[in-house]
Amino acid sequence: MELDDGPQRTCLFWQKISFGLGHIFNDLCAAMWFSYTLFYLQVVLIMKATTAGTLLMVGQVVDSLATPLAGWALDYTGHRRLWHLGGTVAVAIGFSLIFSLRPIDFDTSVILYYVLVITLFQIGWAIVQISHLSLIPEISSSHRHSSDLTAIRYTASVCCSISVYIITLIILKHEEHVPVGPNDFYRFKEITLIITFIGILASMLFYCGLLGTYDTEYAEISGAENEDLNLCAEKSDTHFLRTVTIYCVSLMYMASRLFTTLNLIYIPLYIDERGDLEVADKENMRETIASVPLVSYLASFLTALFLKFRMKILRDKVVYLIGSLIGLSASAWIGVGVSPSSDGELYMIAVLIGISGSSTMVACLCLTANFVKSNGYGGGRVYSMVTFTDKLISGGVVLLVQYLFVQVSGDSVHPGIFCPHYYEKVLSYICGLVSLTGLLSLVSLEMRIKKNMRYTQAAAVF
Repeated sequence: MELDDGPQRTCLFWQKISFGLGHIFNDLCAAMWFSYTLFYLQVVLIMKATTAGTLLMVGQVVDSLATPLAGWALDYTGHRRLWHLGGTVAVAIGFSLIFSLRPIDFDTSVILYYVLVITLFQIGWAIVQISHLSLIPEISSSHRHSSDLTAIRYTASVCCSISVYIITLIILKHEEHVPVGPNDFYRFKEITLIITFIGILASMLFYCGLLGTYDTEYAEISGAENEDLNLCAEKSDTHFLRTVTIYCVSLMYMASRLFTTLNLIYIPLYIDERGDLEVADKENMRETIASVPLVSYLASFLTALFLKFRMKILRDKVVYLIGSLIGLSASAWIGVGVSPSSDGELYMIAVLIGISGSSTMVACLCLTANFVKSNGYGGGRVYSMVTFTDKLISGGVVLLVQYLFVQVSGDSVHPGIFCPHYYEKVLSYICGLVSLTGLLSLVSLEMRIKKNMRYTQAAAVF
């Protein structure tokens, strides 16, 4: 169904702009949560690595459990914007409280405090994420419209991350050549309050702007796009959890998110590790822990813009394949070794990581939106399934990395002489393995699509 007249196109334009604002608060919090929470707990609050890792794991587990419940509730009630509002309130309260306590001792009551506020934050985050994602197939009129909304959503996410790193760079740069430590507690609190204010403002604009009727019909997917997601054999009365395709797409999404998440979490700690080995790097660490992720997300932003205007021949699966190979090359580069005397290589690796994360994520979300629309499933349930795998596994991987950290460091802040390149190995081997998982999932999806095509052609003959 094409929207041809002027008023409809204007409405569509404002729908896209308003839609892009709906996940900004989540994206700002996610950038802070994944990039600096573990760093903040270990380096600023001097929390044990196992305790910090457990808290991050608790957050991911709560998020993963809340995700399918949120998807079911959204599809059952249908009040997506109302759920979005409730989730936004929970995010605002929980996120700001995470960075508001400066404990002297980490006793049971303090740990319980962090568990409660992290739980509140993650439940709200899951509700906002699923309600926003499920709006894509609801307001889309065609595959191109779905792709536009997905690219806009990711572009907004990248802009949010860039904003967080710029804010962090400005605030932490007040004391150059001084290592980040406990004295920076109030600076991280200031960053959190700025993020919360911007996020609430964007959410208010989202509620005001996303008005009007939504499309219930979807233009037929044809040509290369139809070949990308030829699921005719799975359309008839088949629950989406009984389709192989949803598990392939979920694993692809998980690999994309986990690759980006692990790099966000451990690049600041890797930079701190490099600073421990090289005095010159230690002096510039305040600037580097913000500027390296910033460069990565600038590359993501430019990649997302390119994907918005990509040629039709560059299909979603091809985009995912290219992104995964680029991610593998970044992990291999870190494994080979980065020169400690210059940060130039580090910035080049950050560019590769940004390109990989952007291309694989946009491709995954486009495939998922097509899957929902082509088969008529409830968007909330499908998106909750796709994101469930990512959240649960990412929490488990982080906890495993933190546990192994303790084995080589004795639970000190730095591994020291026991394993001076610990975080380098994490970024190389684990992130490389994650990219390989995404590639294998893509191959499985391609095999499933070919099988469905043969089945459909045979059915047409008879």
